[in-house]
Amino acid sequence: MTRLRTPIAAIVIAILVSAFVAACGGSSSSSEDPQQALKETFNNPKQITSGKLNLSLSADAQGSQSGNFTATIDGPFQGSSDKTQFPQLDLSAKVSGAGAGTPSISFEGGLVTTKSGAWVEYQGQAYQVPGSLYQQFVSSYAQQAQLSQSAGASAATSSIFKRLGVDPSTWLTNVSNEGTTDVGGDTTIHISGDADVGKIVSDLSQVAQQVPGATAQVPSGAQLSQLENAVKTAHIDVYTGESDHLLRKIAVSLDVAPPAGSTSSGITSLKLDFSIELTDVNQPQTITAPSSAKPLSDLTGQLGGLGLLGGLSGAAGGSSIPSLPSGSGSSSSGAGASASSQAYIQCALNAAGDQAKINACATKFLGK
Repeated sequence: MTRLRTPIAAIVIAILVSAFVAACGGSSSSSEDPQQALKETFNNPKQITSGKLNLSLSADAQGSQSGNFTATIDGPFQGSSDKTQFPQLDLSAKVSGAGAGTPSISFEGGLVTTKSGAWVEYQGQAYQVPGSLYQQFVSSYAQQAQLSQSAGASAATSSIFKRLGVDPSTWLTNVSNEGTTDVGGDTTIHISGDADVGKIVSDLSQVAQQVPGATAQVPSGAQLSQLENAVKTAHIDVYTGESDHLLRKIAVSLDVAPPAGSTSSGITSLKLDFSIELTDVNQPQTITAPSSAKPLSDLTGQLGGLGLLGGLSGAAGGSSIPSLPSGSGSSSSGAGASASSQAYIQCALNAAGDQAKINACATKFLGK
């Protein structure tokens, strides 16, 4: 069985969606206009600063190359009124999958951050991130947050969707108010509708163009059209707080099939389900450091260098940072990485997401 080695970047990305969602109960009627509720939800100036996150993704492919994949990320997070402070987290991730002709994957791990440090958890063991590296990551996060706030108070308090120039309330068609539903102890309005795949793909393409270094990876118009045509059915369920219109849950279900006559992929159909849930919304969460932690060098030696931390550092700048070579990890005393590795990390963080500059840092300090 093959172990998935670099899930930490995916875990960090989970904090970017921590303004979403929770779990369902019975329903009763509601008379609120569903379209208006959607607009107020996705343009809500009030923020969620703490709670318990649960994100899940599953995929089931049918055909000669059939396979399945599941991934979950869950745990508490605690933010601060100071948006430049990196949130405290205790997130666990589980990934599994198997397919025809490919090795199965299985992973369980996690990420813990407190006000004073960070720990990576792998196969039930915690490893402490060197303090110098964590402080560099925290500083980079604060710099990015300050840049976001420099646009003015209105931008700082607006919804993240508005700042990205997209409005998810337009992603649903044929919307209906399904009544009120209990979600994590809160009364929510359940809104359902069909997904406007063309609008979603167009908006996500627009968002991708704003990511440094990602322009070349944005699909062309023809590719977007092919993707839109491949989606046969798409449904979205949104659960928004009845009293505050804070998003508590979003669930997306897609049925995808290749174009007629195309069988080269070996997949005849693909079903995707994705959801984000949030409970204990804006309730204080206690995050504590794990016990019996080992130096991170023990893990980097086991996995081959600091590639694991490359994803962690890259998340701060909005792009991926190339892996450090084996042997360049922190010392067994946990004092930090080697001089060249530290120089590379600082150079990459200073690049602020510019992939060309990050690659230049790797060439200069790592010889890559």
